[in-house]
Amino acid sequence: MRFAVFTLLFTNAILFTAASHADDDSNQIFGLSEYVYIEELGVRYKAKIDTGAESASINAINAQVEKGKGKKDDIVHFDLVLPDDSLKSVSLPLSKHIRIKRRAADYDEDEKDYSRRPVLELTLCIGGNSHKVEVNLADRRQFSKPMLVGSEPLTAFNALVDPSKKYMQDKTLCTKQDKSEEQNE
Repeated sequence: MRFAVFTLLFTNAILFTAASHADDDSNQIFGLSEYVYIEELGVRYKAKIDTGAESASINAINAQVEKGKGKKDDIVHFDLVLPDDSLKSVSLPLSKHIRIKRRAADYDEDEKDYSRRPVLELTLCIGGNSHKVEVNLADRRQFSKPMLVGSEPLTAFNALVDPSKKYMQDKTLCTKQDKSEEQNE
């Protein structure tokens, strides 16, 4: 009898402790697509949420890296492809370069099996929560969504993904300063 009471009390203590810490680690639930506002660029994209990808990627073309002089940062100049398919010239500090493995169908045998992409540190806002994450630049015009959010940014957001849903986060909770989008709404 004492063992049963002790076990019951011990189990309740563990459950109470777990429940009290659940709010500390509360997760955001994302669908397979979400609206992402990028604070430094003042633009909101529809993004594919992809747990199979590692990083985040935005739709940009014509990226050129300018070496910083002295102790100045390298700068990436690129054309950001906006949601209405127009281009916006942008220049931001380069964080680093990464290698992204290419799909076998995208290259010939004598070509590299990866592409080298510039990476920026950008502040993403989803559902009212903002986090600075690494985002690479890629030509995503052939994809259904102009942005991809992979597992590393999802971890920063402490996000869980419900693959049966889309657009679960309220896009109005992130600051919107993109005038072209305001005119379209």
